[in-house]
Amino acid sequence: MIKQLFTDMDGTLLNPQGELSPVTIQAIKAAQLPLTLVSARAAADMLRFVETFNLTGPQIGFNGALIYQVNHHQIEPLSEIPLPKADGLKIIQAVQNHFPEVSINFYDATHWFAPKHDHGVDLQAERSDFNPQFGNPVEILANNHQQLLKITLLVTGSTDPQAVANLINGLKVPNLSLQLPAAENGITFIDITNINAQKSRGVQYILDQEGVANSEAAAFGDGENDLPMLKMVGLPIVMGNASDKVKMVAKYVTKTNADDGWAYALTHQTDLVAASHA
Repeated sequence: MIKQLFTDMDGTLLNPQGELSPVTIQAIKAAQLPLTLVSARAAADMLRFVETFNLTGPQIGFNGALIYQVNHHQIEPLSEIPLPKADGLKIIQAVQNHFPEVSINFYDATHWFAPKHDHGVDLQAERSDFNPQFGNPVEILANNHQQLLKITLLVTGSTDPQAVANLINGLKVPNLSLQLPAAENGITFIDITNINAQKSRGVQYILDQEGVANSEAAAFGDGENDLPMLKMVGLPIVMGNASDKVKMVAKYVTKTNADDGWAYALTHQTDLVAASHA
């Protein structure tokens, strides 16, 4: 019997416009199953979705680098897997020196920072629920008492994203995870976190806390960064818009996120229907 739901957000729970459809909202409220959001997003960018469903339990941000809960509209970190600030600064300065056209963004649990205002920051702001603080990365990292959890680079124009990735890999920073998802609208996002910041880490943390077996959990996803999470639960559900590589791990493939596939799975997948009516 399924007792806990975990879900990716972009490309999965959210439609292509980055919003919850009315059908999905209705399905979640009707299911009455505990739900955890698991996203590459910052906690502040997840906040309005957490509050839409009054999710009081732990949530997972930055691909597992941050586990947190929301209490009276405030984000309260529970567990963090940081990047050492010296390593983060080394990466930021190398990109500034070799690829000054690349937009640099970096985050702690509750803040978004950027060295300068640029086109990439504007693109991020369009899809974000909070705003960056601008300043010298050396000063920001030296004066900020919170942990550095993620660096995101936005590569646009004629710059080769792989060349940027090769530069970072050439720095030989230990315990680094560098992900290049497929380009969206001519923009490549390069996400950099601690190698131990995996969605599966956050999922296991919550399962252990709630006393739920892996076999009693379901997870929804569409991207390769969802694979560790999907592989560790009893019911991996993959969106119709996912790649064939991701679909290979699915126990159930639902419709696309443009066709309310999340809600469709919740109301048509036998194990979930049974759990929802238990």
